[in-house]
Amino acid sequence: MNQNISFLLNNTAVNSDLNPASVTLDFLRSNRLTGTKEGCKEGDCGACTVICGSLENDKLIYRTVNSCLVPVMNIHGSHIVTIEGLNLNKSQLSPIQSSFKNEGASQCGFCTPGFIVSLTAYFLNADKLKSKNIMEYIDGNVCRCTGHSSIIRAAGNLKFEFENAPDDFNKRLLYLVDKNIIPEYFLTVKEKLNDLHIELTDNNTSDMPDYYVGGGTDLFVQKPDEMLSSSLSFIFKKNNPDIVFKDDGYCFVSASATVTDILDSALIKKIFPGIAEFSELFGSTPIRNNATLGGNINNASPIGDMTAFFLSLDSDVILSENASERTVSLKDYFVSYKKTVISRGEVLKYVRFKLPQSKYFFNFEKVSKRTYLDIATVNTALYIEYENDYINKINISAGGVFESPKFLSLTSEFLTGKKINAIVLREAVRIAGTEISPISDARGSDRYKRLLLSRLIYAHFIKLFPELIDIKETL
Repeated sequence: MNQNISFLLNNTAVNSDLNPASVTLDFLRSNRLTGTKEGCKEGDCGACTVICGSLENDKLIYRTVNSCLVPVMNIHGSHIVTIEGLNLNKSQLSPIQSSFKNEGASQCGFCTPGFIVSLTAYFLNADKLKSKNIMEYIDGNVCRCTGHSSIIRAAGNLKFEFENAPDDFNKRLLYLVDKNIIPEYFLTVKEKLNDLHIELTDNNTSDMPDYYVGGGTDLFVQKPDEMLSSSLSFIFKKNNPDIVFKDDGYCFVSASATVTDILDSALIKKIFPGIAEFSELFGSTPIRNNATLGGNINNASPIGDMTAFFLSLDSDVILSENASERTVSLKDYFVSYKKTVISRGEVLKYVRFKLPQSKYFFNFEKVSKRTYLDIATVNTALYIEYENDYINKINISAGGVFESPKFLSLTSEFLTGKKINAIVLREAVRIAGTEISPISDARGSDRYKRLLLSRLIYAHFIKLFPELIDIKETL
């Protein structure tokens, strides 16, 4: 069933009856905005990258997304910017386009629009350009021609030239317009979005939907055609102030929070000061901007990165159906491969974990075929409270070694109350081996995955307690 969907497309207001599950890429290309390319249609190559601007608590936030995975319902009330919306005029290149031309950073040109769009998003986003890595904003874009060196040079030149852009967003827009990085119409976008008068609430097409759709980064890879004919409930966050907050000794994270929301949260950064060190392992920037916590958990993948993260925190999930709620430990949420205890009609509302009260440490490890931007072969997270030479509490999660995300309960129980040393860790690794049953698949054999988990458990302790563990003792 089509629905009325309104958004700002470059500098033009769009108001159309559309299938809410049709992806943004298809809408753009069918309306002759063919600068946005279709490549992998799995969110991996970045050829389809667009900028999505949303009003969040009356503040305009711009983020890149893979338009091949974003249902048009999720851009309802947003500002979508394609490569055509960044062109100043037919005779003038923007500084970003000029930098690519000068460095020979475009050959076949298929990937180039995605790179230009991603780099423009960098200047729209970076509050303090000197402290941000411009390469992070093109980590979701792939070129098959240049070898990337010329692209890296082009991006580096831009950062050096424009690193003095003002921190204040409104002043930065004026600066970017003056420097011809963005067209002048960007100055009126906030006003135009407000003029759309869109009520941004949950958008349901059915009282009992076939699927609840968050960011869509799993469903629109796995079942894009099925989505077009299914009854859906769209629960992607819109103007929700309660994304990450604390209450009654717990940290609550909305299921509609994107990975970017979580990683950028001041509260999460305060609890986990080192989270930036492994944030790059959680997919590319466009995927992190769109993928939601609820989707990652409810997908029930044995190798979900955010699932491993929150499983190690002994988290609970809060499920909601109409006016009732129930709380389930995340350890008990997964019942078999791709199956959870959630009932039809229930929605995952929040994930919560107790705020640490004593001295604690946290670490996340992941091995995949590519270091970055890849699905894990094995991942694992560890939370530990360690004081006076003893482990008071420890939680270890593991992914890729069982039919569902695994909490290593026997291993954690064994380590509780122990001193950290090589002998204790060897026994812990042995016990962990009895709790898992990996399968051989395209990512690695049973034996390989067992070896990976043992090495990663050692890695947790070597990284967190280097003064207690000699790496040679673990070999």
